[in-house]
Formats: sequence, structure tokens, C-alpha cells
Amino acid sequence: MFIAIALQCSAILLLALVVGGWVDWPSARSVVLGGGAAIIPNGLFAMRLAVQRGRTPESYPVIFILGEFVKIGLTIALLAAIIRYAGDVRWLWLMIGLIVALQVPLFAAFLPGTRNKRSPLS
Repeated sequence: MFIAIALQCSAILLLALVVGGWVDWPSARSVVLGGGAAIIPNGLFAMRLAVQRGRTPESYPVIFILGEFVKIGLTIALLAAIIRYAGDVRWLWLMIGLIVALQVPLFAAFLPGTRNKRSPLS
């Protein structure tokens, strides 16, 4: 799970550098803000699931579902705070940063060494 967070951070920083060089640096700032609105809640959720590992397996689905709701709520709250306090926000680049950060973890399963060793499909 932490590999997906690192992949998100890498993708957003790379995208911000490309956008900064291609468009302008305020747009790159908006990419980072949009990506951060997804990365911060995902990181907190990953830490919560890591803490849960030693507990009973029966409580895991409840923690997972509640964590997803909290993650969505925190993402919305961070976006609202960005809109209110960040000043000059480029909406297109903010949304692109958010979408990229939300989609990148889908590719984490294709990285070598990230598949579950106990899975019959691996």
C-alpha cells in the first residue's frame, strides 16, 4: 500500500515538473495541490490499515469501509480548503492532478515485487 503512495507522489511531482516547464509554474502548483488532496488521505488510510494488521480479521472489513468514507470526506475537505485558501488556483490543472493521483495506484499492481505471494494468480 505504501508503494502506491510513493508511486502517487512520483507521478504528481513528475507531472508538476512537466507542466511547470511546458505551461507555467502556477499551473504546476495547482497540479501539486490537486494531487496532494488525494495523496494525503490515501497515506493516512494506508497508515490506519498498517496499524490494523495485528488485530482480529473480523474487524478488518469494518475498518476498511469506515476508512474509505473518511478518506473521501477528507479529500473533499482538502479540496474545499484549497479552493478557499490557496488563492490563484488553475482549475484544469487542479483536477488533472487530482485525477492522476487517484488513478496511479491502479498501476501499482503491475510493478515487480508488489503482487501478493499467497495469491493463486501470481
